[in-house]
Amino acid sequence: MAIIPHESQRIYGKIGIESAYSFGDALFNIPLIKAIHAYYLPKEIIIATKNKYRDAFVNVPEITNIIDIEDIYHGIPILEKMGCNKVIQITQNAKFQQFKSIDQNHSLIDTPLWIGREIGIPDFDQRPIINLTDEELISTEPILQSDRPTIAIESQAFSGQSWAAQKDIDTIVNKFKYTHRILWLSNHNAPNIPNVDNMLRYTRRQVIACLRSVDKFFSVGSGFFCASLALPQSLQPKQIICLWTDSLYRYKQPLREKQWHNDIKWIDDAQQLHQFLA
Repeated sequence: MAIIPHESQRIYGKIGIESAYSFGDALFNIPLIKAIHAYYLPKEIIIATKNKYRDAFVNVPEITNIIDIEDIYHGIPILEKMGCNKVIQITQNAKFQQFKSIDQNHSLIDTPLWIGREIGIPDFDQRPIINLTDEELISTEPILQSDRPTIAIESQAFSGQSWAAQKDIDTIVNKFKYTHRILWLSNHNAPNIPNVDNMLRYTRRQVIACLRSVDKFFSVGSGFFCASLALPQSLQPKQIICLWTDSLYRYKQPLREKQWHNDIKWIDDAQQLHQFLA
């Protein structure tokens, strides 16, 4: 059990936090960062992360500065040299296997909660958070205007988590291409057909903002999946369909218990996908 220090022993200066990767993990780490801020009341919080994930930490008022690092653990000595009074490693993959050795059913979504317990932070709501800016919401308003229902599809091109092949993604497109508008979230393999809206013109955060117009979101990995859960519930896609394997990180059961979204469907193979689309 974590020992909670007396208030007089808490740190009130500069806190450095490494959250090296990934984008989805970063969104789950923001509630922990907020809990650290509320507990220690530091004057500054500096986040060390890889450059391609820094956008996850945009518009978080508790964060004073974001610095780029090349890899996990690289931020620890940099933050120490910057004069941080306390430096904390919260990168989920740095802790996940340790916690899994204690509990084989440990879920990655609970890793920030367990990290918090290790450093004496009282339990908190670990629902992922993304703070979209007013500009991001306004700039994506046009995408909400449609006379058709909308689905969003991630391609499987760069997902190491998904079992789906291109033919499975094509099956989804063929099912909905005449009846729905399709938001294509990947930067590869966008079908060149009517009613498919390639989202390349938007940033990642804007794409996430666009999910608030979606009836069905077909997800091939945990990144955008976590982002969809990080939206306020009133803005989340109405249904999230997962086409990826959950045997390692174990999202399913905790999400059923926490009720962060009331319509998440896990599809385990192509046969189940065909049954779902029938």
